[in-house]
Amino acid sequence: MGRLQGKVALVTGAARGIGTGIAHAMAGEGASVIFTDLRVEDASTAASGIRNASAMMLDVTSPESWEAAGEVIKREFGRLDVLVNNAGIDMSKSLAETAYEDWRRIMTVNVDSVFLGCRTMQALLIEGSRQRVGNSSVINLSSVAGIVGYPDQLAYNVSKAAVRHLTKSLAIEWAHHGFGIRSNSIHPGAIQTQMVEEHIATQVSRGAVADEVRRAIAEMAPVGRLGTIEEVAAAAVYLASDEASFVNAAELVVDGGFIAR
Repeated sequence: MGRLQGKVALVTGAARGIGTGIAHAMAGEGASVIFTDLRVEDASTAASGIRNASAMMLDVTSPESWEAAGEVIKREFGRLDVLVNNAGIDMSKSLAETAYEDWRRIMTVNVDSVFLGCRTMQALLIEGSRQRVGNSSVINLSSVAGIVGYPDQLAYNVSKAAVRHLTKSLAIEWAHHGFGIRSNSIHPGAIQTQMVEEHIATQVSRGAVADEVRRAIAEMAPVGRLGTIEEVAAAAVYLASDEASFVNAAELVVDGGFIAR
């Protein structure tokens, strides 16, 4: 307890899944956490009952929405110590099935949102580093799909690879300018989330058997199971904490050993 005491954190896509898990874990470690999501009612529900939590509507694809969020944080806290760019969408389509509109939507939600968040919150993150001992921390949720390829997920794979490299590029840029902001990415493997269930449902719609798909996904990891939201959240807490003060431009893989095969 208290590993993030006194820090101010914003988590995108915090209405469900990994985003909710990260936000809860950070609040549990003492951070003041802003749960943000396009579905603000769900974000409010996720934040309810937590003394040091609040909820805010944020459309991560909208520069104006990011600017509005930044103004609220500046007014209420004067700084930002942790930014978690978690919001994202999945899509299972082959190249031939992927329309240009599909491609653009994946890139807008998964990549443009990270650019907008980092650009908009940069000044507040610099202020966070200035006011506190230790650097501010940006944590971008990529995927093992940003490191290795999967069939019939071209747009998603490319978007997560872009997040991976954006993270490294900003880490070097921020260090070069002395801004005091660390930038790292988390690469989950198959995690027990609604997104995985939606992927399974897509495969079932194509004639697969749900239990067989679920078992095949679990067996992709040498440990033989799906990961948990809590395991990914623990990685995010570490990267946000001062324990990770010398961890920068890193990719933390949470995949049960999948990409080591």
